[in-house]
Amino acid sequence: MRCIQEPIAWKDKAYRLPFFTSSMAIKISGLKRGYGKVRVLDSLDMNVDEGSIYGLLGPSGCGKTTLLNVILGFLIPEKGELNVLDNNAQVPGSDVGYAPQELALYLDLNISETLMFHGRLHEMSKSKIEERGEWLKSFLDLPDFSRIVGKLSGGEKRRVSLAVALLHEPRLLLLDEPTVGVDPELRARIWQHLRTITDDGTTIVLTTHYIDEAGKADRVGLMRDGRFLAEENPLELMSKHDTNSLEDVFLILCKRKVVA
Repeated sequence: MRCIQEPIAWKDKAYRLPFFTSSMAIKISGLKRGYGKVRVLDSLDMNVDEGSIYGLLGPSGCGKTTLLNVILGFLIPEKGELNVLDNNAQVPGSDVGYAPQELALYLDLNISETLMFHGRLHEMSKSKIEERGEWLKSFLDLPDFSRIVGKLSGGEKRRVSLAVALLHEPRLLLLDEPTVGVDPELRARIWQHLRTITDDGTTIVLTTHYIDEAGKADRVGLMRDGRFLAEENPLELMSKHDTNSLEDVFLILCKRKVVA
């Protein structure tokens, strides 16, 4: 793999981020990030193929959300190499859609105004926003667009947040627990749509605490203490460890780490 080095300054330190000429949407090597003396990401490596679904699995506090925020550019790494969409994209910006675990919506806007606001930020036309909005309303079973966001239930707000992330059809989707509070039927529709858009080249990274959902991903990263215990296709992982459960794989790898 050919790698062209270009410097970038972070906190007055010059790090050299590689431009990988490959089909990797995200390439991370030796990433470190902490808060004060607490190490959250510890020499983490990650590889996400373009046009694939990557599932992040791990207990609360293992660093999943921090990792997403580093990929988005919201947090600056202390050390390591990071390449997102060949470093030739608007990140953060219109090349990325993000549905955070902690919902970030303007509570005094109605749903129509919310979609219009975010669509215009991505330079979408009014007609395109309205067209996408009608499709998203049907697909995600959104409430009436005149409803005020602050008066929606938690599950309804989460569906609106997902609609905002999908609205502008980004190249990269980062979804933090996107199906929490979503009924099984809609959850199945969401996964079907995610698979459809990856076939068109969209790359998706998501966190989930539903083990069965992670098994639908093309690749999973089993995360603990700021590192990956394993990063592989879920079926291959289960076969390698002679089990039909990703949860069992995670427990096996945790025990091996303790013994080591």
